[in-house]
Amino acid sequence: MNRSMIVVIAVAALLGIAACGGAKASSATSPSPDRGPGQARNGAAGQLVQISGQTLILTGASGDITVTISGTTTFTRTSAAVLADIVPGQCLVATGQKDAAGTLTATTVRLSPKTSSGCGAGGQFGPSASPPPGASPRPTPSDQAAMPFVAGEVTKASGTSITVLTATSGTELISVPTTATVTRMSSASATDLRTGECLRANGSRDAAGAVQATSIAITPAGPSGTCVTGAGGGRGPGRGGASPGASVPIN
Repeated sequence: MNRSMIVVIAVAALLGIAACGGAKASSATSPSPDRGPGQARNGAAGQLVQISGQTLILTGASGDITVTISGTTTFTRTSAAVLADIVPGQCLVATGQKDAAGTLTATTVRLSPKTSSGCGAGGQFGPSASPPPGASPRPTPSDQAAMPFVAGEVTKASGTSITVLTATSGTELISVPTTATVTRMSSASATDLRTGECLRANGSRDAAGAVQATSIAITPAGPSGTCVTGAGGGRGPGRGGASPGASVPIN
């Protein structure tokens, strides 16, 4: 083999090594696709636009999201309630403002059934409590003070005066004016799903990006047919199956 042939082989080998190294570096530095608003790492939220067996399609600010359910998926529904629905034996989380004496005047009240573990189960004790299994916590922004709240079991209801047995400070009396927003959470099932409603699905994503839901929370769309879900900011276009012309803010 002459000297010229040796030089050609050596140069070819060096070029091959350089190309291989460049490919590896490119692969290592390539960013993973960004997840849009409404597409959290675990779970998703948006407006339900299609139901096909155990496959649900939600629409959000970044487009459609596929959610799959199974026989073990749990469902809860939040619906509108009124002051008269606050009765003894229920779990309550009330937020609002406290006066100088420490009495809370509620602006929002969330009701839920008492479980076998009491009203402290499933993250029912206020905004600072742990979320239900599978749910992603929603942190309070660092520049925003936590809103005062009272959480526990309703032991007495008399007009706008509600007595609550809390886990930390015993019995507290709160005021719930007729202008307060009252909602009620109840158990539901897959047969309760309706297009146009707002869903929050908790669960991991498969290789295709579909959410394998372990739990789903159902809430009605707002007066303008929009969903406020708490999974990131933004608005997305409505689709067939949802309220006609509805946009879907995901925040």
